[in-house]
Amino acid sequence: MQKTVNKVVNNHPINGSQSDYYFYSPLPYQDGKATDPFLLLHHHGPMTLPPDNSGMPFGPHPHRGFETVTWIISGHVVHKDSHGYHSRIDEGGIQWMSAARGLIHNEYVENSFKEEGGDLELLQLWINLPAKLKMTPAKYTGLQQQDIPVVKTDDDKVQVVVAGGTFNGHKGAISSLTGINASLIKMQAGSKTDIQVAKGRNVLFYVLKGDLTVNGKTAGDRALVLFDNDGDEISVTAGTDAIILYCDGEPLNEPVAWHGPYVMNTQTEIMEAMRDERMGKFGFYID
Repeated sequence: MQKTVNKVVNNHPINGSQSDYYFYSPLPYQDGKATDPFLLLHHHGPMTLPPDNSGMPFGPHPHRGFETVTWIISGHVVHKDSHGYHSRIDEGGIQWMSAARGLIHNEYVENSFKEEGGDLELLQLWINLPAKLKMTPAKYTGLQQQDIPVVKTDDDKVQVVVAGGTFNGHKGAISSLTGINASLIKMQAGSKTDIQVAKGRNVLFYVLKGDLTVNGKTAGDRALVLFDNDGDEISVTAGTDAIILYCDGEPLNEPVAWHGPYVMNTQTEIMEAMRDERMGKFGFYID
């Protein structure tokens, strides 16, 4: 039985701290229950930064209580953190970080990119952790494009890059702490694919680009498709070449206390996170 599309939400760009850098923010959505355990999704670009640009508008910052997954659609991202993880991931790769009990990290581009300019497009997703896992050790994994399994269907007109969990029974590169399934689906115009969803799991379905029909409803560029919690199948037809972020996960159904880079269950835990970071318990970021 197909899942019912509840709503298609279109998104508009938000300018960053510099005029040539912008992003879209499909999540958080006003009804957090519909997307639990997915907290935040930022779609950076697609953009072409000019020579002598300022790069990504971030600096070293702390996190606690959740996981982040970053897909590099074009360009590259360097990750460095207070636990000693350091890698550059290029176009087609992913960065999967479990901040858990805490770390300080930085995401940036090489100086050569700032000097020369170039194309940049990224997706970053925040995935909540349940209370029982929020204080597990922090971990980071960076994978290049060739390290991530690809599932091909419809005479290779559909290619599914399986970052985490599984896609229709095919195992991905990462086994997340909470069993999240996370894939990037690339479809050629006229192609079709069906996605099997275990009952009871919430779906994150975001269209980076393309014109699609999703269980009978139309969705275009930068649209977030929300589903009712029924059925176990999503049928997608591409009217144009398209790219989709598809994820599903078990809802946590836990209270959420959210303050900037900290996502916990109570305000007391938020205060503890802020105190622990100041005391050096997240480690020390060395530039």
